[in-house]
Amino acid sequence: MQYHTKRMDHVEKITRVMEVLCRDKATYSLRDLERLTGIPKSTLHRLLTSLEKQEWVYKDASTGSFRPGIRFFLLNNRTCFYQELIGKAQEQMENLVKQTGKTCLMCVLEGSVGLCIHSVEPPYPVKYVAHKGMAIPLYAGASGKVLLAFCNESLRRKILTEGLPPEVDRKELLAQLEAIREKGYAFSREEWIPHAGDISAPIFDRKGNFVAQIGVAGLATSFEGREDEIAKMVKEAAKNIGCSI
Repeated sequence: MQYHTKRMDHVEKITRVMEVLCRDKATYSLRDLERLTGIPKSTLHRLLTSLEKQEWVYKDASTGSFRPGIRFFLLNNRTCFYQELIGKAQEQMENLVKQTGKTCLMCVLEGSVGLCIHSVEPPYPVKYVAHKGMAIPLYAGASGKVLLAFCNESLRRKILTEGLPPEVDRKELLAQLEAIREKGYAFSREEWIPHAGDISAPIFDRKGNFVAQIGVAGLATSFEGREDEIAKMVKEAAKNIGCSI
């Protein structure tokens, strides 16, 4: 559908731009958007610049074309947001698997529950197995503790007050979370699954908002002497993903 040119208020212009951008997975040039929305190019440029700042629109630096931004997907539909996030992270996750020989997983905090949304496994018979939709405990293991360490403070306080099993030492967990925030990653051995270890780091978007966790998991013994090396790889992958969202 191509809109006819008529006098529009500011909200209608924004609505038209987003309707066009959300039609399919294609990207649109400024000229395309002018033709399809009926909005003059100079006005479009101002609108798109503002929308890009709010991360409702993403501009491809190499082509100058536009598509919906990841924050718009989050506001619109969490499933779309996760799909977009997975797409951004796929290459980095595959690289981590090749570099470490371990399973790579990405998890998010859904309410007060940790949730695996994507994993990439190495082609080995013995490996850590993660699957989409797998629940992640927030009090045991590097992945869950990163989610808890870097989430919103009020949510963290609520989880620590109401959402911990009685056997968990709250004071000790608080100290661990503080250490994780200082180091920028978490490392655990057999805290959740016997014989398994994992290293995890937070993903922040370009505005500094905590978005998700990324990490690698495998046999606990396979991390011996490699913690610093692997942690550096995981943190670099998290940073690269964050720069794209």
